Amino acid sequence: MDPYAASSRSTEEQKPPKPVNVSQVYKCQTNDASSLCVHELFGKLKEDGVFDIGGTYADTEPEFWFFFTTSLCHGGNHLLNLFVCYKKTGSFSIDISNSNELIQKTVPEDDIPHLVLPETMTKYTFKSMKPNKNFFIRTFCFKTLERYTQTCSLYIPVKITVNPKFVLNVNVVKSIKLQHDLSGLLTKQEITDFVLESASRKKFPTHKILLAAHSPVLRNMLKNSDLTSMFIDISDNDMDLLLQFIYTGTIKEVMKQDCLKLLEIADKFQLVQLFTLAQHVIGDQITVDNAVEMAVVAKKYKLEDLQKRVFAYIAKNPKVMETKAWNDLDDVELTKYLFRYTRSMNV
Repeated sequence: MDPYAASSRSTEEQKPPKPVNVSQVYKCQTNDASSLCVHELFGKLKEDGVFDIGGTYADTEPEFWFFFTTSLCHGGNHLLNLFVCYKKTGSFSIDISNSNELIQKTVPEDDIPHLVLPETMTKYTFKSMKPNKNFFIRTFCFKTLERYTQTCSLYIPVKITVNPKFVLNVNVVKSIKLQHDLSGLLTKQEITDFVLESASRKKFPTHKILLAAHSPVLRNMLKNSDLTSMFIDISDNDMDLLLQFIYTGTIKEVMKQDCLKLLEIADKFQLVQLFTLAQHVIGDQITVDNAVEMAVVAKKYKLEDLQKRVFAYIAKNPKVMETKAWNDLDDVELTKYLFRYTRSMNV
């Protein structure tokens, strides 16, 4: 039965209780969503599969749909990999709990306790160029599940913003790192189940589920494959950076890294959060001598936020237009865009 079908009940009676949970039961509006409801969490964590959570609407049109995959990892850790499908095009952000700490709560009117995650949130920003595109949000890692009621549902705090305004945050690197940190698995290399080989044929023991969870490119390469190893034509150093980001959500001493190389890795393996991290670092390193190069890079990788910072820098530092890089710039479209932006800034 459609819970929104016409009935003799009042409009007030038909509204879902607050907070508004995204589930398959209620027709939740995107702006009202405050948590994702995972019914019968433990039963799903014991299986390897793909499970729907539910979706949100903009008025009567479907807008977002959430789903997750599950797997068992080293040490009895249960992984819940959270994804969202955006039904439209454009930018959006997801604020989601950044903690793996399960808190059991009991509501007087409910017979079965439920679990919640802390409301400390991390923001993830995405951009979709075509409708019905899936995006990975983050991985939750749960352990010691025996002490909880096995029929519990899980409520994950969430906030959805469509077309968010970009605001550079000095804590962006820290926020990205909170996405996931399984560095212990990388350094100990215990119970690995897959091997990546670099261009030099050096072997890198890994965990197949983590590769698939964090890179859509690797996920497609691993799909329906029974192989236990795979060759990737990248250097040893690039492989180290790739695995470091997949396992920890950040890059050690990122300010000292070649951020153009990080962008190449992010592009090759479609690591959305690595794009965010690299943009932040590059944005803090713009100079008169490299501003034009940064503008070219921003256009190449479609990094709109970095492009805005570079253009703003050039508008405030006209000496950039006296550099050799400016004189050698042969991208007519980019040059026109730069002039239009600079003129609008000076009006």
